[in-house]
Amino acid sequence: MRIIQITDLHINTSSEPVNGVDTRANFVRTLTEAEKLQADMLVLSGDLSFHSGDKEVYFWIKKQLDYKGIKNYKIIGGNHDDINVLAQVFDLTENVKDDELYFFIEPNFIFLDTARGYCSNRQLDWFKKEIVSIEGLNPVIFMHHPPFKAGVPHMDNNYAFQQPDIFKEICQMSNKLPYIFCGHYHNEISLINDGIKVFITPSTYLQIGMNSVEFEIDHIVPGFRVIDINNNKIKTTVRYVFD
Repeated sequence: MRIIQITDLHINTSSEPVNGVDTRANFVRTLTEAEKLQADMLVLSGDLSFHSGDKEVYFWIKKQLDYKGIKNYKIIGGNHDDINVLAQVFDLTENVKDDELYFFIEPNFIFLDTARGYCSNRQLDWFKKEIVSIEGLNPVIFMHHPPFKAGVPHMDNNYAFQQPDIFKEICQMSNKLPYIFCGHYHNEISLINDGIKVFITPSTYLQIGMNSVEFEIDHIVPGFRVIDINNNKIKTTVRYVFD
């Protein structure tokens, strides 16, 4: 099985460049490159909208997916999204509970909602139930925020996930430790925390400086992730879309 993960689109309400970047053109270019890889599933893992959830932006993204004929795509929200509007446009309202969008797909895919920077107690209880129900397979978890700090001062200090210890405790309830795929940090980073493998995927908008306490742009080359799963063995790489 091949999965393409695209994250942190930050689609603007117009084609006007932001920080020198046409976010709409970047998404289309990335989608075109991803399409060549013949994936079985596409995951958009949050921050589809530029600043706050915009219905017109979500309809525009859906139009691009429909135009490409991409049917099997999954979407979760980020801190720049409006979960209820997102769910309405993409017909996901059945997966919304108390303004959080999360769901499970057989046999081992868990999609979490960290748009607020944390998960509600209701979602955490659901997470515990689902992760312990998976037998013989490593859970594969998609979430917007990395569950642990990742050595990027600007993001770690200001926008980190607020429940790392609870998250780790739940992951350790599984008989096989999960693979985590996320975004939010606008960087390509891999880390392991007590055996839990975390893969942070770069943005299609811009990448943030790794060493600066203040916001700093590293570069504006869009990227996406390829995830290949074969007999519970997972291989993943990041690809960048150059002009």
